[in-house]
Amino acid sequence: MNDAHLQAEAAAWVADFEAAITAQDRPRLTDLFCDPSYFRDNGALTWDYRQFHGRETVVSTLLSLAREVEPNHFRLSEGWPSPQVLGAGDAAIIEAFFDFETKDGSAVLLLNAVSEGGVLKARAIFTRLEDLKIIEQAAPYPRGRGYTPSYSGETWKEHRDAAQRYDNVEPEVMVIGAGQAGLTTSAYLRKFGVDVLNVDRHERVGDSWNKRYDSLFLHNPIEMNDFPFLSFPPHYPEYLPKDLIGEWLDLYARYMDLNVWTSTTFKSAHYDSKLERWDAVLGLPDGSERVLHPRHIVLATGGIGGKPSMPSFPGLDSFAGKVIHSSHYTRNSDYGIKKAIIIGVATSAHDIARDLVEGGVAVTMFQRDAVVINNVATANLAYAGYMDPDIPTPLVDIRYGIGLINPLREKASQAYHKMAQELDRPLLSRLEAAGLRLGDGVNGQGWLDLFLRSGGGYYLNTGTSELIADGSIKIEPFQRIVEFVPTGAKLDDGRIIEADIVILATGYQSRRTEVVDFFGDDVADKVGEIARLDPEGEWANIWGQTAQRGLWFNGGGINQMRPGSARLALLIKADLAGLIPEALRRGESRLAYEKTREAVG
Repeated sequence: MNDAHLQAEAAAWVADFEAAITAQDRPRLTDLFCDPSYFRDNGALTWDYRQFHGRETVVSTLLSLAREVEPNHFRLSEGWPSPQVLGAGDAAIIEAFFDFETKDGSAVLLLNAVSEGGVLKARAIFTRLEDLKIIEQAAPYPRGRGYTPSYSGETWKEHRDAAQRYDNVEPEVMVIGAGQAGLTTSAYLRKFGVDVLNVDRHERVGDSWNKRYDSLFLHNPIEMNDFPFLSFPPHYPEYLPKDLIGEWLDLYARYMDLNVWTSTTFKSAHYDSKLERWDAVLGLPDGSERVLHPRHIVLATGGIGGKPSMPSFPGLDSFAGKVIHSSHYTRNSDYGIKKAIIIGVATSAHDIARDLVEGGVAVTMFQRDAVVINNVATANLAYAGYMDPDIPTPLVDIRYGIGLINPLREKASQAYHKMAQELDRPLLSRLEAAGLRLGDGVNGQGWLDLFLRSGGGYYLNTGTSELIADGSIKIEPFQRIVEFVPTGAKLDDGRIIEADIVILATGYQSRRTEVVDFFGDDVADKVGEIARLDPEGEWANIWGQTAQRGLWFNGGGINQMRPGSARLALLIKADLAGLIPEALRRGESRLAYEKTREAVG
């Protein structure tokens, strides 16, 4: 199929699509989709993060949303690639990008289709909000000196410092956290003309990485992890060390001219529904408190997990050595130890075990649950698009977006995991021989799926697996521990595994616990789980709306939060401007809308 023919088919499909949703023509719209087919939206039509499975559901949803947001002016995209065939054989799909408008914004539609008798049929569509009509693009290098003095003789720095203190004004948005998720959210909000303040409990921007264990490196390549508006310099290494990330965050905050209060504790917040703003209590560096009144709060304090999970084990209180969570581990030389026990066998446990062994410490890892292991080179095959210099990162990001439609994601994860296990079979066999219990994740979907479900339960091998395979790190089933005693862990055969330190690599609590701490049980109950797969297959409450007005969440890997932060900032900007219709808000109003849509469908 030549390029001209593909373009003609794609143009015909989108013309029929627009005509069908405009005329509310159900049969015509139904005929444009395969059975089954899928639809995912990031802000463009639902003002939220939603996905819909099955042709009848997709058609009913699109017709209902079209009445609400009035999508129009669909055309082949000028900024995205021309229609093309991806893959081969039964796996081949036709990919096409379309730009379109809504009442309040501009968006893109990504189509994955097959051709039946010269007519395209959609297998999946992905729509994404790209801009709002109310946003005025700031001119580069605004004329003048960049500020209007508040008093005679005020310098630029004095003026900027006063603005950052918020002496007589309130920020429109408060972002809790100055890590990658918090800073990128604020960078986008600032670009969209929103006054935003970041607050962070650490002394310096970047300390959320600086203070983690010394041997920490990212396990995915630098090509995945570019920040918006500022790319990494070409001399940075493929796998970024945690200290370099910390330095980058500090540089990024200054480069983007963000308002950041460090050594500041977010204590609590209460939402005033009449005034539609928060009463947010902050603990300042001098020990005093200050109450600010932002209209929106973004909690950007973690990726998937919240506070460290510190389970209690029989006799652990009697252990004479040190007990710490893996999040508090630094380096082996800080502890002056000869023997260590680690509870857990996922990523942090592996990294810490390797650091200890390389420092001459005898390590025993106790395994509680099956773990998925893949070599990091094998894992990188899942990121192949990011490492192809001919494929721009934004294109990989948007393809990732359609790939997160849950039935498609699950099928792809199963196929990848099966391939990865075969590639890594020699290593996996050695690990099983060393006593490590390997798993396949949920329904054979491997580590890609586990990342979205809990952020744990897997390790991408950068060298620790070989230490386990050759016996340098010992593996024992956790179930064999009868109790802890002053000198270590007593096993069911009477042996004592001696240790000077017990490191709990036991993961993190749900981010819901943070919501309870900051906002109370009522808000936590209203919002529900965060960064867990919801019934639709979306990452619950991340980037999109929540059931609590004015409360948002960001997190995840950098390749996720890069496009996610942009959509989050656009949705907040839209909310500030009153653009989000009540019928499409989370909560009781949306439940009523869903019932109406189902009845009409």
